[in-house]
Amino acid sequence: MKKVLIYEANSNQALSIAKYIKKYSNYQVIGIVEKNRKFNKKYYDKIIIQDFLKIDIDEFDYILPMGAESTYKIIDRYKTLCFSNNITFSITNLIVFNKPKMLERAKSINIPIPKTYYHRNDIQQFPIFYKENFENGGGVRGIAKSFDDIPKYDKLIYQEYIDTPSTYAIGFLAKDGDILTYFQHKEVFSYPKDGGSAVLIEVYENEHLYLYTKKLLKEINYNGWGLAEFKYCSKRKDFVFMEINAKLWASIEFMLINNPLFLNKLLDINYVNKSVDSVFYISRLFRLDLQDILVNIKYIFSKKIIKEESFIYLFIIKITPQSIINIMKRILK
Repeated sequence: MKKVLIYEANSNQALSIAKYIKKYSNYQVIGIVEKNRKFNKKYYDKIIIQDFLKIDIDEFDYILPMGAESTYKIIDRYKTLCFSNNITFSITNLIVFNKPKMLERAKSINIPIPKTYYHRNDIQQFPIFYKENFENGGGVRGIAKSFDDIPKYDKLIYQEYIDTPSTYAIGFLAKDGDILTYFQHKEVFSYPKDGGSAVLIEVYENEHLYLYTKKLLKEINYNGWGLAEFKYCSKRKDFVFMEINAKLWASIEFMLINNPLFLNKLLDINYVNKSVDSVFYISRLFRLDLQDILVNIKYIFSKKIIKEESFIYLFIIKITPQSIINIMKRILK
């Protein structure tokens, strides 16, 4: 029996991956976390609580780091992870953690990027979108309307704010820079709203996105999985490249539902699923502001629901006198 080790076992993507491995294979699924936390353990045969770098990985057939933190730690330590069909995840992928370097590579092959300032004093326009210059799994990010709105934090880049609501992305599996399988989606809105994990996500197909991603992966000779993200710019009438995340992403279950080839090629797991056009991550909805919850709760009745945790408690704690007052003020404006 093959053994799969899943890092950050409590993360959304880990639970999704573990669920599909458990359901469609006879592999033994072992999860590892560095701290004892409550999460759904029913998809794991065993949970290990230990520092990520102190476990002997030689006893496992497949090693799957999940988020940015575990991916960087594990790949920096072991250099290459091996999977079915001679697919690897390589240390050279870590170039995408360096946001300035990756933006310059995209620009060098004529892929549109947002106007980007690498130093606070260079900013020439507001609003701007700021984020960390090195991927750290979410981290500091947001929209600033003036210098006063920018956090006192040195390791940021500042980008032209593209005022369109959705994010477009391609989740992929690649070998030597060539795409083996992929899935495109439109992240209609997210939590946090300035950029995070999808609340409502839809199937989306666009040839430009595919070709841009294909060029980028070939340029950096990418090996393994990742998520390429873009925004649509109404001024340019084109998509602009934001970043590639060299990790398994929080909304990966949407791809697993629609594209069985991902796990088939990566882990030799076979299954057939009924495709869906969109999914609604209900637990993430209830992390938004109360007004956003009330505006978007209608999707519960029309979309396939994915529930990652109990959302009733999340909703109850949103209902405060102040939240109700804020909603009434907006209505009366």
